[in-house]
Amino acid sequence: MATDRGRPDLNLLIPLNALLVERNVTKAAERLSMAQPTMSTTLAKLRRHFGDPLLIREGRTLVLTPFAESLRQPVQTALVAALDALSFGHSFDSRSEQRSFTVIASDYAACTLLRPALRELTADAPGVRVNVEPLRADLIEQLRSGRCDLLFWPLQLAGPDLLGFPHESLFTDEFIAVADKDHHVPEEPLTAKALAQTPAVQVNGVGGNRVVSEVKLSEQTLRQPTAITVESFTLALGMVAGSDRITLTQRRLFDLLGPALGLREVPLAIPHPPLNLAMFWHPNTMHSPAHQWFRGRLRQMAAQM
Repeated sequence: MATDRGRPDLNLLIPLNALLVERNVTKAAERLSMAQPTMSTTLAKLRRHFGDPLLIREGRTLVLTPFAESLRQPVQTALVAALDALSFGHSFDSRSEQRSFTVIASDYAACTLLRPALRELTADAPGVRVNVEPLRADLIEQLRSGRCDLLFWPLQLAGPDLLGFPHESLFTDEFIAVADKDHHVPEEPLTAKALAQTPAVQVNGVGGNRVVSEVKLSEQTLRQPTAITVESFTLALGMVAGSDRITLTQRRLFDLLGPALGLREVPLAIPHPPLNLAMFWHPNTMHSPAHQWFRGRLRQMAAQM
């Protein structure tokens, strides 16, 4: 690709991908450690080559043109194919690799899985950098666009769009009721009726999605009188400490943080809501040696939990 269609300039492929992913000249330049004027010049070349503006202003932001949207998938496919070709015949060496991975995960997945896994990765692969970003409403778009390499999400909440991506179950967990160690819950174990009458701290779902515990409760036609809503499970545990409220949280997270916060498990008379945490990735990275190594290390850590 270049101004001369007969002599394509493959050097423009990487900045083109950055522009399609970031949809912003400044951010695309930062992504590639390139000066912004250089990226602006590159965008001008790409516009002349394709005969399309690629990025157009809509209000205060830039959006992709329909033609630019159609370029995203083939450009990503071409880049992955190029990386595979360059690594062909070479084994992956984690100690000499220089690259970064971006993962999207809840505070629960970050604390229970990523924290111990990344501690080991730092020792084995000093040149590998991992960016951990919080859950967001457009998480499927982040995965589809290549802005994140791995997404951690409960299988129970994965819709058809997300299940269309390659994925793998990592481990199972269960939701339990938690209260302050000095708080006497009126009825223990908690029956469905008692649970529906006990003030609670509830974790908001991301982008309108419900958390697994809420889905399970809804299946049993239960409602908790929610006095407080928060954005993370770790914050919910902190809000329960020293209060007369309860929350539903994952057993693994409670085992990790609960004792230090002065919390205790409250027995439930109803089945514990299950959780099955999985990792999802883009099909373009399926056979990438670096991505296979990264997923494999996380798989190994999950197996040890």
